[in-house]
Amino acid sequence: MNKVISPDRKLDVRLSKATDRLPKTLEFLEVVRALRRRMVLILAVAVFCLAFAVHYLSAITPTYASGGQLLLGSQGLSEQNSFDLVEAQVLSNAVIEGEIAIMRSNEILIKVVRKLRLDEDPEFNPALREQSEPNPVTTWLKTTLKSILKPPKQEGSTAVTAAAPVNQEILDAASVNEQTLGELGTAVNIVRRGLSIKQQGTSFLMSVQATSESAPKAAAISNTVMSEYIRFLADERFQAASRFAVWLEGRVEELANNVEASERAVLELRGVMEADADNGARLEQQMQEFTTKLVNARAELAEAEAQARRAIQVNEDEGPLAAANILTSDAILEFRRTLTDLRREEAEASLNFTETSARMDAIRRAIAKAEAELSSEVNNLLLQLNNRVEILRLNVRTLAISLRSFEGLNLERSKQLIKLNQLQRVADINRRVYEDFLGRYRQISEFQKIPVSDAKVITYATPPVSPSYPRKKVAAILSLIGGLSIGAALALFVELRPKKLSAPLQISREAGMAVLGSTPRLKKIGSARELLRQLQKDKALAQAALNLADNVNLHTGRTLRSIFVTSHNANENRTFTSVLLAWASVQRGKSCVLVDGDFRTAQLTKSLGISDEASFISAIHNEKPPSECVVVMGSDSGFDCIGTQVSAADPSVIYNAERVQELISVLREAYEVVIVDAPGLEDASNSFANLNSQDLGIFTITKNKVTLGKIEGSLSIFGEMKLGGAGIVLNGVV
Repeated sequence: MNKVISPDRKLDVRLSKATDRLPKTLEFLEVVRALRRRMVLILAVAVFCLAFAVHYLSAITPTYASGGQLLLGSQGLSEQNSFDLVEAQVLSNAVIEGEIAIMRSNEILIKVVRKLRLDEDPEFNPALREQSEPNPVTTWLKTTLKSILKPPKQEGSTAVTAAAPVNQEILDAASVNEQTLGELGTAVNIVRRGLSIKQQGTSFLMSVQATSESAPKAAAISNTVMSEYIRFLADERFQAASRFAVWLEGRVEELANNVEASERAVLELRGVMEADADNGARLEQQMQEFTTKLVNARAELAEAEAQARRAIQVNEDEGPLAAANILTSDAILEFRRTLTDLRREEAEASLNFTETSARMDAIRRAIAKAEAELSSEVNNLLLQLNNRVEILRLNVRTLAISLRSFEGLNLERSKQLIKLNQLQRVADINRRVYEDFLGRYRQISEFQKIPVSDAKVITYATPPVSPSYPRKKVAAILSLIGGLSIGAALALFVELRPKKLSAPLQISREAGMAVLGSTPRLKKIGSARELLRQLQKDKALAQAALNLADNVNLHTGRTLRSIFVTSHNANENRTFTSVLLAWASVQRGKSCVLVDGDFRTAQLTKSLGISDEASFISAIHNEKPPSECVVVMGSDSGFDCIGTQVSAADPSVIYNAERVQELISVLREAYEVVIVDAPGLEDASNSFANLNSQDLGIFTITKNKVTLGKIEGSLSIFGEMKLGGAGIVLNGVV
């Protein structure tokens, strides 16, 4: 039963392709075998790298590196305040970086260049070097790179520059560095590039290393940098100390005047206060006396006010007789005795006389008179008591006013005492500051006599015995190792990369399919018509076509009725193979018809230049009988041809139609050999099914054009068609 490639099969093919593209695990033995096969390549690359390294090492100028060690002190050069010159600071990473910048500064390096006269050395002054002939290749490369990397000059920027020129002040300020360096700029920059200053771990130890083409010069530069840095620190410290001493001197004089003025103010105020010492004691005594009097007067006033209030209340509530009981005076006592005697007489008379008797009337009149006099006396005493209260109140107010006046005087004296204490404190502070500054001034004066630096050399640099660059042994070993590594990588790349199919044995082994033959490389042949004309003239090409046909017949071992020629994709080599097989069949005395079965491209029809009106598609659709679709090519070819039209239908569907099978059967009856130029199998929808057990499938591969991975899906589809036979034809063999 005929086979159609279903959509599920198309998906399986795509999944198979994706799986084949996954990276494969390399076995160790496989890698070893690959390296052994490419041992010559590996050794050649290693020898080349070693030779290049030797040539490079012999061409470059060796350089020497020499370094010393410098210990920074407990403080940096920068000042945080005016007392840092005599008080230590803690070194920090920022301070150390600042010291490194100082050692690499223009000021230090200019002194080094001048001291060692490096500006007269060709190594540090390129103008003194011998000028060699420039290499034209190198010059061309430099010019080309500059033209590529340098940005193009814009017209707008030129206009702006011309419109707004820079004044001379800006130019002078911008060129300060060049003016400072002068003619020594080049030498200073070269020395700076070869100077390396690093901190040793987290310590205060600095490594100063210089490089030069001469070992003595490298040691000299390193030692001179350290010595000039130490001298620079000492000079800066001395100048800073001098400026500080001048400032301290003026400050000390100012503080001396302040101390004198503050102590004079203390003495003057203390003299005034000591002159009033007696008045002060008397003031204290008077304040104590008046305080006692005021307390007593307030107590007496309170007592008098209480007595007056009680007497007035009793007089108003109970009368003068009751009030007389709480008041004390000689008259009150006398009136009370008189009343007592009269009441006793009244009581005795009442026993002997009647109520209306003259005796009783006289006694009663005497009692009334005594009570009236007693009431008058009580009122007088109450008036006297009120007067006494007012007098006591006036006395208390007078004493309070006097005491407040004394307190004001005492407060004024306290203010003077506070002012004295304040002046004394100011005088003490001024004296302490004065003594502190005076001591620092003396220290700075002594410091100026002995200039010191915050750094010292621990180890001086010595001329090295061997150059630091290049390290020839290490470079040679590394170049050899690198060459071997590069060679091994290149060998693995060559061995393990996907190889393009080129030899029949390789194709047969990797594709698992026999190679039926090959066709020569067809140069300058653009169409099948040209190929047919070339077969008439080129005997070698004609013999190759006959050999191909014979190989196909020998491989199958039977008479072939139909041959289907396909490939990975539509290409002229597949079409040329179909033409060569048809021509060779005719030359062997067989009738042959060549059918363009590629409905996607109709490449054979176009290449032969035949009409597509009466085509294979027309015969399939019963639009025309097969006899009207056949085109007789003529004596130059000897075979007939059926063209086709470009169609959008899937070839797999068309080849599965019964009409196609009937049409192929009709052609087999009319011709001995039917050759179909089938569509490429890059897309599974182009696949064609088996039509007869006598069919042969041929898959064409162009030499050195594709890898197995690229056409593996097409070969898989081709192998599963179950034709009567299958093989591969290699195109483009020399």
